[in-house]
Amino acid sequence: MKKLLIITMSLLVLTSCEKDFLDTQPESTINDEQLGTSAEANKAIIAGIYSALRSYGLSIPGSHEDYGHKSILVATDMMSNDMLMTKSSWYGSFYNYLGRTQTNSRSKLAWSIYYPQIKTANTVINAIPADTDDASLKSLRGQALALRGYFYFMLARMYGPTYVGNESKLCVPLYTDVSLEGKARATVAEVYTVIEKDLIDAVEALEGFTRANKDGLDQSVAQAFLADVYLEEGKYALAATLAHEARQGYTLLNETDWSNGFYDITTGGETMWGANITSAQSTFVASFFGHFDNTNDSGYAGGLQIFKNIDVRLYNSISATDYRKKAFVPVTGNPLYPALPAYANTKFRDPTVDSGDYIYLRSASLYYIEAEALARSGNEAGAKQVLYDITVTRDPAYTLSTNSGSALINEIILQKRIELWGEGYAWFDMKRLGVGLVRDYPGSNHVAFGKNNYAAGANEFIFQVPQAEVDANPLIVQSPL
Repeated sequence: MKKLLIITMSLLVLTSCEKDFLDTQPESTINDEQLGTSAEANKAIIAGIYSALRSYGLSIPGSHEDYGHKSILVATDMMSNDMLMTKSSWYGSFYNYLGRTQTNSRSKLAWSIYYPQIKTANTVINAIPADTDDASLKSLRGQALALRGYFYFMLARMYGPTYVGNESKLCVPLYTDVSLEGKARATVAEVYTVIEKDLIDAVEALEGFTRANKDGLDQSVAQAFLADVYLEEGKYALAATLAHEARQGYTLLNETDWSNGFYDITTGGETMWGANITSAQSTFVASFFGHFDNTNDSGYAGGLQIFKNIDVRLYNSISATDYRKKAFVPVTGNPLYPALPAYANTKFRDPTVDSGDYIYLRSASLYYIEAEALARSGNEAGAKQVLYDITVTRDPAYTLSTNSGSALINEIILQKRIELWGEGYAWFDMKRLGVGLVRDYPGSNHVAFGKNNYAAGANEFIFQVPQAEVDANPLIVQSPL
């Protein structure tokens, strides 16, 4: 039997649930028919997925880069043009692209986080009838569908090429049943067919569902996922519509809240999805803020001076009247943090030191999806207005754009890079937009071990399948080195 790497962690999810979920009847004591009618059992399974997404050591034991979904988001940003680290340490293998190769343990970070949770989501999806009339079961199945679709979207963009023009190329294996048999890599088109259907079905199933908190998904989050998928697929009219619908009910951050450190999912009205982290759940230095809070003397960034900085070109592109520029140390220094070098980020700060929340998704991202999609579908006036609506809240001197065509698209993408720096968008957009990696340029502030240039579409923009999966599954065809 061809056993998969994903199987080894499939049962960890329930053990990582919080205590209040551990009192429910475990899945292993009931049969499939009973599971399909038990809201409490399925709730515990879904809670296990959410818990796993913020847990330490489920993918690469002992790795301080392995603390769940947030780590993967920022690891991909570390591979972009827009971020750098001042010393070689954790995340260095992402920064210099060695982590994408099959024999490097980092190549399995995303693989071994998402595939076990896909397997768990499949348990719920297959147990609960698609036509159930039970509102609780329907919402739980909807969450499982949204999670599975999103996990495949993350995997597809990391281990496969972009969608448009590459539909027949190899992507990732597809599992929609709780299977023990290894499968060959499906095509890009086949994977996106499953992603799209999962998210469409999730949006429908989550209609009217009210979540307990933002640790879980609701319809708006599923709509946000689907909007991003449509943008990747070039279905721009649909992307614009879904992005607009998803952001309703959320309010943009004011300057005070935007500048607060992004450590609390309850700050302002922009957070759509995240993870509430308590001191009891903290993994301290093996955490997002341990690596990316340059102001924390107890973490890798501030304590060991492994600073995470903004690319000088992007910094210089930020208007002097835009308060987001204050999230990075100017050449003249920051008197509040005199030890920090120029261009060091102060965007991410956790004053609690050990219990900063993880923000996965903000409604701000949807303005840029909507604006780009409107521009690409011929509604430039609408695109300019949406871009203005968010940018003027960050830069009071901003005026309605006079750009058109590619210049307007470039302006939208630039504002997106500024707003969402360090939040998991830059590298994916580079792939989608055909932008190469250019770090070796006159005046570059990138350091030698990561000062690489790769042409758009180069092999380096696709992660290889992890060695352990290749060894366990003979059906795998590897991506080029």
